Amino acid sequence: MSEHSTQDLAQLEEQAIERLVHLHSGRASVADRQAFEHWSQRSDAHRAAARSAQALWDDIPQTETARHFVPPAPRRKPRRRLAAALAASLAILVVGGTLLDPLPALRADHVTAVGERRQLQLQDGSQLWLNSASAVSIDYSPGSRTIHLYKGEALFEVARDADRPFIVHAGGGTVRAVGTRFDVDLQGRKTDVVVSEGIVEVASGQQAALRLEAGQGVTYQAGQPPGPLRQEDAQASSAWQRGKLIFNRRPLGEVLAELGRHLPGKLHLTDGALRELRISGVFELDDPQAALRTLEQTQPLRITRLPLLTLIRPKP
Repeated sequence: MSEHSTQDLAQLEEQAIERLVHLHSGRASVADRQAFEHWSQRSDAHRAAARSAQALWDDIPQTETARHFVPPAPRRKPRRRLAAALAASLAILVVGGTLLDPLPALRADHVTAVGERRQLQLQDGSQLWLNSASAVSIDYSPGSRTIHLYKGEALFEVARDADRPFIVHAGGGTVRAVGTRFDVDLQGRKTDVVVSEGIVEVASGQQAALRLEAGQGVTYQAGQPPGPLRQEDAQASSAWQRGKLIFNRRPLGEVLAELGRHLPGKLHLTDGALRELRISGVFELDDPQAALRTLEQTQPLRITRLPLLTLIRPKP
């Protein structure tokens, strides 16, 4: 097949996927379904695109992402209405700015929406930067300065105060500092800590706190001791504060995880073999879609955008 015909088939497949999304949205009519059947029979290329799109669609429900974000095909009218209502509610949540869990959002003093970053000046002169889709609460007392990170990522630049330790609670562990600059990133059940300046102590599980110096990082999970220390490029780790993402031969799976926090909906890599593909580059956070386009142009990837779900596939 020539390059031109391959591109034509890719465009037809995109159209087929868009039509399937509508057919499975709960809002499709009998006429819409008949129109898709007629469309898919227009040529051999249309039939091939429809088969490829259907095969991809059939694979989507096997993923956790799809179960949460792709409405099931309706069988009865009440279910069709419910599916449409759920899809509309999800769209409102994303457009409105946050897919945060309700409880963290309610407990937090400060919440950022998907794609939003915010700088906060704390009462002691410390600085706090919140990354996309993050939530924190702040509790200062005469004897301590306590931050609870419920979701997302925060960068701290701590004012020195020997009488009041600065403690961040995140993911079942604590990060303690006196005067320093460090990043705490809570991702599901794991928490990453990277130190840019000074020293912090990370405690999790039953072992003694682990001491981190500038240029070091560590990961921990609730109830388990912190993992081994690793050397980190602190400037790259905190580049999001400056509106950039910097990757130096990072696995594609990690790159997509970072980009995904700045985009509504979910990113899903359909081929696990691509997860370890090494990526290098500097991307602007103000336009994360441009980063996806760059990956598509420079890597063996093909990107399909569905409502609330972006699929990253191997390039044919």
